[in-house]
Amino acid sequence: MAETILAVDDDIDILELIQMSLTAEGFDVITANDGMSGLEKARAYSPDLILLDLMMPVMDGFEVIGKLRTDEQTRAIPVIMLTARAQTHERVQGLHAGADDYVTKPFDLDELTARIEAVLGRTLPTKYINPLIST
Repeated sequence: MAETILAVDDDIDILELIQMSLTAEGFDVITANDGMSGLEKARAYSPDLILLDLMMPVMDGFEVIGKLRTDEQTRAIPVIMLTARAQTHERVQGLHAGADDYVTKPFDLDELTARIEAVLGRTLPTKYINPLIST
């Protein structure tokens, strides 16, 4: 069974690039072009991992991850922040907000895939053996 990745970014070109690349790597990819629809899709599909942009209109990535982490249904979904904000304090803020990793744009697709696989390797086994985490 292929892992499902939810990519949330307001840049359609980035979403298409991520979708093509990760689909070719064997992942199922769902996309959302704003924070609100990203939250809705996270709740509807319970993806295995979320790629989350920080700078989006209406609801930014920090607000999205805050809502994800306080919702019982989504709090255990790993999140990789994917953003142009490269300052150290912003990366630290993202990790403190609950991100499992932080990748800056522009990014290398091979590195992004490796980071996704690393996070999934740490979190998926727990998802399937821990009865306290619902799927």
